[in-house]
Amino acid sequence: MKQNMKTYRNPKLIRSLAAVVGGFALFTGTLRAAPFLYSSGDLVLAFRKVGNADDYAVNIGKATNYNNVPLGTSFTVTNLSLTQLGAAFPDYNELKWSVAAANRLLGQDLNYPVQTVWVTRPRLDLNTQSTPWLRKSQSVQGLTASQIDAVGANAGTASSTLPGGANNTATGVVIPVSNNPNISAPIGTAGNYAGNFQGNVETLTPAEFDSAPQNVSRADLYELLPGSGNPSGRYLGYFELKPDGTLTFNNPAPRPAITSIVRNGDVTTVSFTTSAGPTYRLRSTNAAGLSTPASTWTIGAATTGTGSVLSLSDTNTAAIRFFAVDAQ
Repeated sequence: MKQNMKTYRNPKLIRSLAAVVGGFALFTGTLRAAPFLYSSGDLVLAFRKVGNADDYAVNIGKATNYNNVPLGTSFTVTNLSLTQLGAAFPDYNELKWSVAAANRLLGQDLNYPVQTVWVTRPRLDLNTQSTPWLRKSQSVQGLTASQIDAVGANAGTASSTLPGGANNTATGVVIPVSNNPNISAPIGTAGNYAGNFQGNVETLTPAEFDSAPQNVSRADLYELLPGSGNPSGRYLGYFELKPDGTLTFNNPAPRPAITSIVRNGDVTTVSFTTSAGPTYRLRSTNAAGLSTPASTWTIGAATTGTGSVLSLSDTNTAAIRFFAVDAQ
């Protein structure tokens, strides 16, 4: 026997439910799930700009994915959407950006202690690694980790209050600065997680960053395990932002040092230091080539690094020859 049933809505109950959920986010209209996904240990790429109407948060994956990137490796961070970045900012000049993650939950990753953080440091010189951040005690790093975690959590909560679409996805969300919550509050005006970190983690692009395609902005990534005695954090590589909005992560091999050059007849043998993994190539040129970058010199023999001193040879009848070794 079929029975007709009516559903009654209780406005007081609905308002009460909205009030409870509102402790985590302020909802208006229909409640909806957040497209942006975040959990403890995820690296969040945050973009801000003074006076801009929007901020932009990107989940670029687990921090542990960046912990053991092979030497000589470079890859594009694909979760960064050029569409979203362009929607958030009219240009990329004087743009603040940072990358950070925190292992906040016991058992989240058994390979890393609770309050382990991963955080960037801007380079003062594009071609020189920054001074590593220092590791701090678990209680001190806990204050930093809480703020880092809030960046990702706030992005997720803000996502649930904004319309879904091209600018609000599982991996990226454009957030109005006026939104509550936002990502600027936990980062703080000084870029030091509201005073809970030892320095400014944000890299600032130059005022004329967009003016030339060869411009780059770089920040080093460090892993900070909780520790005593303030030892240095572990260097993992660096992020590089370009004027077209693309971001790469790079773990360069240490620059090889030539230890000896020996000529025997027409054969010149060049010996040099290596790291295990990267490919090393011998480059050569004549005197005329000295006015050009070594990266344009003729490529000769190559070998894979072992961590020991290796040698490559060049056969040439020229009386004078110049050599360089590169790693990739």
